Amino acid sequence: MRISSIYSNGMILQRDRENTVRGQFDEGETLCAEFDGISLEVVQDTVKMIWSVLLPAKKAGGPHTFTISSDKEKIEISDILFGDVYILGGQSNMELPLILTTDMHVDEIESADFADIRQFEVPKIPLFGEKWDILSGGKWVNADQKNIFGFSAIGFYFAKYKYLKDKIPVGLVQTAVGGAPVESLMSEENLLESMEKIYPVYKDTGSCNGDKSKCCLWCYKDMLKKYSDPEYVAATQKADMDREQGWYADLAKRDPGMQNHWENLWEESVETRSFHMPSTFYQTDLQDYKGSVWLQKVVDVPADFCQDKVELRLGTLIDGDDTYVNGVRVGGWGFKYPPRRYWLEKGLLTPGKNVITIRLIMNNNIGGAVIETPYCLKYKDAEISLEGEWKLRIGVSAEPYEGQTFFIWSPTALFNSMLYPIRGLNCKAMLFYQGESNCDYPQYYGELLTDMVREWRELFGQEAPFLMAEVTHWLGEGPVYDSDPFDGVREVQRKVVSDIPNAYLIKTYDLGWYNDLHPQNKKEVALRFLDIYEQENLG
Repeated sequence: MRISSIYSNGMILQRDRENTVRGQFDEGETLCAEFDGISLEVVQDTVKMIWSVLLPAKKAGGPHTFTISSDKEKIEISDILFGDVYILGGQSNMELPLILTTDMHVDEIESADFADIRQFEVPKIPLFGEKWDILSGGKWVNADQKNIFGFSAIGFYFAKYKYLKDKIPVGLVQTAVGGAPVESLMSEENLLESMEKIYPVYKDTGSCNGDKSKCCLWCYKDMLKKYSDPEYVAATQKADMDREQGWYADLAKRDPGMQNHWENLWEESVETRSFHMPSTFYQTDLQDYKGSVWLQKVVDVPADFCQDKVELRLGTLIDGDDTYVNGVRVGGWGFKYPPRRYWLEKGLLTPGKNVITIRLIMNNNIGGAVIETPYCLKYKDAEISLEGEWKLRIGVSAEPYEGQTFFIWSPTALFNSMLYPIRGLNCKAMLFYQGESNCDYPQYYGELLTDMVREWRELFGQEAPFLMAEVTHWLGEGPVYDSDPFDGVREVQRKVVSDIPNAYLIKTYDLGWYNDLHPQNKKEVALRFLDIYEQENLG
């Protein structure tokens, strides 16, 4: 006997509605269930081997207890609250966790302690050719200092200010995945039907984008067929992983900086060149360089910066980094999008001279540091700028890295493993932030998005409001910023919310950063979600 993991200790269920709890059972098992000690009927589907129990509607509050048992075992779920549940969906700007937004409102993050605000992050596993009936993995966590940095930033601020107003528990079910196109969030049946409507109209408007990860109108059928073979997917994933590990291992093995500990202070006799922080290698002799370079700066730190932990902000580095302070590695990312925010524990910095070293890895893009993002040491309200001259040493060159196949972005991949298994989960509303990954073909994005909304309402409630964030202002990948690729997507978003009932567009264009796909001010986005929610009396 198993119970779907979305129904676990600390869960929040939608108040004032009956809620279904679901799991699997073995042949021959007879089950019984109790809610707060009161017996409930267990429906056992002997074809799918799925059991379900309908819990009675409850007012906001708790805690409550649910048990399901057979003659072999007993599962007890405790600390159940009833409140308002919100499905968080879309891609990275909804997924973006608070740990990556500490440029703003860090005081709110570090003081968060809300036992009645909880998040369940659905595990991100691509699946093709089948749908999981129940969910495995994941757990409900409180918005406290142990867990807060992993909360969706938009979700947390929305939940916080709603909770402060009405004191009703808030449950966030986080299904957003960075880079997810809308096709990955639809069932195969729905996607095929939608594409069949679109194809005759738009088949002459473009051509296949050749992306191994994201489908398009001209290749989705081939992708669905190919990816439904689990042996092909497993073999491709293994080949991708072996290639990636091999590329980075070879780079590290040949990198003199790794062998000779360039993370430590360089001697004056070492030959270096100058690097201006922030800047990129665009239109320099390193524009096409792939491999590693090392950057180093000596910084004078006053005594008061050494009294407690300090935040090291390094803007956005392209593509990956390993960052060291006084020879100690303090963090690193393998790709370019995350803002670099590393916390330096008390004792790492000392009064006087301190050494910051970055091993910068370029695997595909023009390397460097994105301009007009923060580069500093920050302690309370004081900052020490890290802009200006740094020393640079060439590590070792490499061939460009051939990227992996992101199956998680592929058609139906997330619907099958993340959305279908939580079907029937009642929600108060769906909060959605997506569209960036569909900007290549905005002409038929609207049809897909409309059909996705319809299907999500079949999963989570036909009356559930759908609140969608407008994609923000952005001028592309750089290093030259001259055009916004999302104009077509915004036009489609406006049309979709006008065409389908109980759908709302949250204006965010003005909150965008021209040089960063992930602007930091997620609190303002959340408050705008909440404003529309309250103005339309959706609560």
